[in-house]
Amino acid sequence: RARPIASDLETPWGLVPLKDGSFLISGRDSRKLVRVKDGSTSTVRTIDEADPAGEGGLLGLAITPDEMTVFGYYTASSDNRIVSMSWDGRDLGSPKVILMGIPKGFIHNGGRMVVGPDGYLYVGTGESGSGKLSQNKKSLGGKILRLRLDGRPAPGNPFDNEVFSYGHRNVQGLAFDDQGRLWASEFGQQTWDELNL
Repeated sequence: RARPIASDLETPWGLVPLKDGSFLISGRDSRKLVRVKDGSTSTVRTIDEADPAGEGGLLGLAITPDEMTVFGYYTASSDNRIVSMSWDGRDLGSPKVILMGIPKGFIHNGGRMVVGPDGYLYVGTGESGSGKLSQNKKSLGGKILRLRLDGRPAPGNPFDNEVFSYGHRNVQGLAFDDQGRLWASEFGQQTWDELNL
């Protein structure tokens, strides 16, 4: 049976479960990262540079398996960016930008992230409403990116840059199965949502 564990959240968008049973949740429009623990909610960081509008703002979260680093994806005034923040189990450190220049739009900003079993950060980006960007292998828009944890391209990427997969519209879900395969869910327009392996 479903039961509420938090209420009064403003546009919750990203969520990472922690080993102690609590959660970190991003608020797209509030720019706040909150922790939900034992039924109570507390703000652990505000991303002041986030610029909420349309489908942009403070978006996805990811965490390393050792729970020492949290990644956040947000829409800034000119682009979408990824930051890393230290996590000591109680406080989030100051955000450090590790990748910027991801195209920004009123729609289709992407933002979902996950740390894969290979230890690299996978990031879904949107084409910001410009379909041609998804086919441009030099653009970071409309892609799945594969990064080292410091934001540099991961070794073995097919185009010698951050791009792992291209031709996407607006990747909104990323998950690995127990065979180590990456699945991505993607919005269509009114129909034709996709689940890609």
